[in-house]
Amino acid sequence: MARSISAPVLLLALLLALFGASNAKFHTHFYNFLLGKFGKPIADDLLRPDLGTKGSFGGGNPNATGLPIVVVHGLAGYAGLSKKSLLNKYYSYGQPKGTVFATTYAKGKLMDSLQHGMQCDYVLKVRTLILAVHEYTNKPVNIIACSMGSPITRKAILGGHCIDSGVNLGRPINHLIHNYVSVAGANHGAILCSKQPFVNGVCSLTHGLDCRSKFFEEINSQPFQYGKNMFAIYSVADEVVGLRTTCGEMASPLEGATPIVKTRLLHGAVIGGTTEDQWRALQTS
Repeated sequence: MARSISAPVLLLALLLALFGASNAKFHTHFYNFLLGKFGKPIADDLLRPDLGTKGSFGGGNPNATGLPIVVVHGLAGYAGLSKKSLLNKYYSYGQPKGTVFATTYAKGKLMDSLQHGMQCDYVLKVRTLILAVHEYTNKPVNIIACSMGSPITRKAILGGHCIDSGVNLGRPINHLIHNYVSVAGANHGAILCSKQPFVNGVCSLTHGLDCRSKFFEEINSQPFQYGKNMFAIYSVADEVVGLRTTCGEMASPLEGATPIVKTRLLHGAVIGGTTEDQWRALQTS
């Protein structure tokens, strides 16, 4: 015979579930907006309930002063990692609560991420979140795009056909972006592909971080204004993206972007240790 569960235990379990959900994923108000706008499959694709506490965050304060921020993680990253390293810093600088958003475009595991390049599904997920945040707040969006998240976000803003699948993303959405900030961005490739590992994955010549990939050939073929203002924060000591690619180009600068150059920071420290620089860039009018 099954044991009955006491009311206090049930209440505690419910409170824990609610507390965990409110701190782990999109605010219910934003999730309901996504449901109404896109339907449940796309809303859940952005929510990432499969990743539990680290799948997504943001929402609940669409009428706040200031502009919303969309944070895009890098290789093997996930929304929860951005929350830990960036979100609370932004709030401490004055960003209104509930106005920083992130989803996870991959699975958040290194070995899994290495098996994939900058595939269309990732690009589409980032583009959809940007569009959703713009419509939810009715404001231009600020972007913080980290590491591999920078070229992915650039393609999401640029639009056009995906290199790997041919899917048409639509027209450019740069008119919706106020400040675009690349942080340790692999904007021309990454030195991690110098010995050509994972040639069918993250270093693919089609949509990978190899500087010769068709993905980079397209997004770097001509200058493009990804927002009203653009910034590129990077370090000459970055051991993942590197200072220069094997093609001889600087890896992180972005044509037309204001450079903010560090001399001693390794890759992870560029992302998590330059939040004041990121914040100052986001305040540009």
